[in-house]
Amino acid sequence: MVMWRFPSNDYGENKGINDSGVSQFRGTPLKSLAREICQNSLDAAVEEKIKVEFNMFSIESNKLPGRDVLKNTFERCLDFWKVQKGTDTKDFFTTAIKEIEKEQCTFLRISDFNTRGLTGSKGEINTNWTNLTKSSGVSDKRGTAGGSFGIGKFAPFACSLFSTIFYSTYDEEGIEASQGVARLVTFTREDGENTQGIGYFGEEKNTPVYEQLKLEPGFERKPEQYGTDIYIAGYKFAGETWKTDIIISILDGFLGAIWNEKLEVIVGDVVINKESLDDLIEEYRGALTGYTDKYYEVLRSDKTAWKVENLLGLGEVKLGILLGDPDAPKRVAMIRQTGMKIMDKDRLPGHVPFTGIMFINGDEINTRLRLMENPEHTEWQPDRAGNKMQAQTLLKEIHSFIRNWIEELVSNSTEDSIDAVGVGNFIPDMADDAKDTSKEEIISDKVLDVEIKKVPRKAKSMKQPGDMEKEDEVEKDGHMEPDGTEEEWFHNGGHTVTPGPKPGDDAHQEKGGSEQAPKKIPVGIEKFISICVDKERGKYVLMIVPDNNGTDGIVELYLSAETQNYEAPIQKASLIAGSGTVTVSKNKIKGFSFVKGQAVRVSIELDFYDYCSMEVKMYATQK
Repeated sequence: MVMWRFPSNDYGENKGINDSGVSQFRGTPLKSLAREICQNSLDAAVEEKIKVEFNMFSIESNKLPGRDVLKNTFERCLDFWKVQKGTDTKDFFTTAIKEIEKEQCTFLRISDFNTRGLTGSKGEINTNWTNLTKSSGVSDKRGTAGGSFGIGKFAPFACSLFSTIFYSTYDEEGIEASQGVARLVTFTREDGENTQGIGYFGEEKNTPVYEQLKLEPGFERKPEQYGTDIYIAGYKFAGETWKTDIIISILDGFLGAIWNEKLEVIVGDVVINKESLDDLIEEYRGALTGYTDKYYEVLRSDKTAWKVENLLGLGEVKLGILLGDPDAPKRVAMIRQTGMKIMDKDRLPGHVPFTGIMFINGDEINTRLRLMENPEHTEWQPDRAGNKMQAQTLLKEIHSFIRNWIEELVSNSTEDSIDAVGVGNFIPDMADDAKDTSKEEIISDKVLDVEIKKVPRKAKSMKQPGDMEKEDEVEKDGHMEPDGTEEEWFHNGGHTVTPGPKPGDDAHQEKGGSEQAPKKIPVGIEKFISICVDKERGKYVLMIVPDNNGTDGIVELYLSAETQNYEAPIQKASLIAGSGTVTVSKNKIKGFSFVKGQAVRVSIELDFYDYCSMEVKMYATQK
C-alpha cells in the first residue's frame, strides 16, 4: 500500500529541526537551490546541452499525496516538541499545519532533460536513487563532477514550508519511479514508537512507486524523454518575484555554462540561453549580483585577451582578462568544468581596473580542486585536501598564472590601451577642435618636472601614514633635510642649478620665512585612483577628489605592503589638472589648492620600478 511511513529510531537519538542538513541552506535557500539543482543536472548530462525547467503551479490540497497523514504528522511533531523552550520547531510546524489546511497547495517543479535520469531506483545501496533519497553525506560522483559531499540534496527542502519533496524519474534504462521524502523531526507514532524524523511516501519497506508522479496538470514525460522531476511541496517563495529570484541565481552561478551552451534554463516563460543573454542581462542589470554583468562583458567583448595553458601538467585552463572599464571589480570568476562559478577571485594586482574569467577545463586539475571545495561550492580550502601542501601549491600556481597574465597585458599596453584602462579619466576637458595634448602630457618627457638627486648619509626608518612631517624640520632654503640628506635640483637635461626654486610653472621649491605656518588639518578623500603609465620608469597618474576645501594642500603617498606601508619615493611631480603650484619633499607633494568634489590630477615618477598599490593621506589649511 502506498502511504507515508516514518521508521522508528529504536530508542535511539532524537532528531531536531536543525539536524537534518536542511539548515545548511536556510541562509541562502534560492541561490543554493539553483546552484545545486543545475550542478546535479550537469553532472548527469548525456548530451552537450542539457535543459532545466523551473515551473510553479498549484493544486487542491486534498490532492497532495498522503495529505491527511502528513497533516497528522505535523501535529504530532508539534506536540512532541511543545515542551521545548526554543520556538523554531514550534513555529515551523504551526505554519506547516496552517498551510496544509488551505484549499490550495503550491508546488515548484524542477525538471531536467537530456540527462540520464535518476538511475538505480531498484537498488538498495550506493545507487544514484538511494544516494539521493535514503542517504546523508554520501556522494558517488566521478572526480570532475560538481558535488562531492552529498548534502546538495537538502537544498530543495529549505524551500519547502513542509520540508517535503517528491522525486520522479524516467531514467535511461527506461525505468519510471517516484517517491516522497519528508525531512522532519522525531515524534511519537500511534504505536508509541519514536521516529527517526524522516519519512517516505511509497510502497512497503519504503520502496518507490514504479511509475511517474503526475502532480502538475498537463505535464508528463514523453517516451525516451529521460530525466528527473523534483516537486517542492508548499513552495515558500511563491510571491510575485519568484521568477526573478531564480533567474538572478542562475545567471550568477552558471553564466559560463550558458555561454558555452552546456545549459539552457527555462523559468516559467523565461528562456535563459546564449541567445537571450543580451536581453536578460540588460533587463535584470539592477538586480544582478556577483558582478554578473561585468563577467558577461568579458565573454562578449572582442577586446578580451585570452590565454590558454596546461597548468602544472594537470590540464588546460583558459583565462580571459578585459581591461578598459574604470568600474571593473578587479575580480576573476573561477569556473570549473561543469560550468558553475565557484568564487570571485580577488587579491590580485590592483593598479589597473580589470575583469576576468577563468575556465578550468582539465580533468586532473578539476579533480584536485573538487577535493578541496567546501560543501557550499563557494571556496577552495587546502585543509580539506588529502595532501595540503600539494593543494596549496596548486592554488598558488593558479594565482600566479592570473597575476602574471594581468601584469603582462598592462605592461604591453599601447597608448590607446592605457587610455582604455582609465587614463582618460585624468584628461582635462577641452573643446572638440582643440589639440589633444593631454596624453602627451601624461606619458611624455616634455613636462618640466622636479627631479631630486639624493645622497644618503644614514639610514632612516620609513614613517607610517599620518606621521606628518613638521614644517620646521626642513631647512628654509630647501637644501638640507634633518637626516642629513642633501638635495640638488636638476633640469630634464641633467644640468645642476643653484639650490632654490626650480624653473617652470608646475613645480616650485618652498621658501623660508619666520612666521609660524598655519595649522593643517586632514582632508577627506571622496575618490582616489592610481594608474601605472610606465612601469619601467615608475610613472603613475593620480586622480584625487577631496571632500573639503583647503589651501597649501599636502598629499602624502605610501606604498602598500603586506604588513605595513612605506613612504613612496617620489622623484617628480607635475600638476595636470587642479589649482596650485606643486613641490616635492620625500613622499609628499605640496602646494595644492583643494576644492570639494573637484578632481586633482597629478603625474608622478617614483624611484620604484614595479607595479604597486598606494595609499594616500591629505592635509590642508582650511579655507
